[in-house]
Amino acid sequence: MTNTAPAGEHVGVTEIGELLTVSRQRANKLVARPDFPPPIAQTKAGRVWERAAVVAWEKNWDRHNIGGRPPKNVPQ
Repeated sequence: MTNTAPAGEHVGVTEIGELLTVSRQRANKLVARPDFPPPIAQTKAGRVWERAAVVAWEKNWDRHNIGGRPPKNVPQ
């Protein structure tokens, strides 16, 4: 092959999951967030992101803010 980027500079959803140590399903939810970097390309195999952009996004990602329903206030 010629004129291709070295392997590893671009990642798909599965690799994003591996980078962020989450499941592929969770990675799909993360890439849908408005603050996630946009994909740089769409191929027949799926969307592709720059690895560096994903790594930079992870530095500001609050893993503890997972969303969902807040816990009920339990009387003490």
